[in-house]
Amino acid sequence: MQTKAKIGILALVLVVASASFAATAFTTGSVDRQANVNVVNDDTGLIALEDGTSGGLVFQNSTGALEIDFTKGGAGGVNTAAHYELGDPNNGNTSYAFNITNLDAESHDITLSYSGSDSEDTDANIQFQVYDSTGTLVDTADEEGNSASLTGVASGGVHYVVIVVDTHGLTNASDLSGTLTVSA
Repeated sequence: MQTKAKIGILALVLVVASASFAATAFTTGSVDRQANVNVVNDDTGLIALEDGTSGGLVFQNSTGALEIDFTKGGAGGVNTAAHYELGDPNNGNTSYAFNITNLDAESHDITLSYSGSDSEDTDANIQFQVYDSTGTLVDTADEEGNSASLTGVASGGVHYVVIVVDTHGLTNASDLSGTLTVSA
């Protein structure tokens, strides 16, 4: 019986000793790793946005950001009771306002949304129609709160955006200005 008691006491001492060492192994630590986080123009970012073939209303501005500006030149905006297409909805993969390219090494789900200030009607007066590489319409975002969702865009995958503006039913006091958000 004394042998079992000695083994039990020895085991207890070992457990207590190892617990105290484990608790005091260290209280702080530091590890440095290299990170490359360059800030680049929109057309070379992880989710690249590049102006397309539709003319000067969509362009890379002086800071390298994609800009959509219907007041370019001397214009004050778009006409009332008018229809504009930046790109060609019938050939969205060859004639487009801008494209979105996944330059990351892995696939991403990409969402386009537009927050505008049109409160006059429930019509989609400004649309961002997204086409795949075959020219097929995939989804549409608009100022009425509809978002475009692109699922599983592969590394190197490109989608093309045609912008359609229709001001029928709006007044000359209307404002379709807003923010296009592309998120992955």
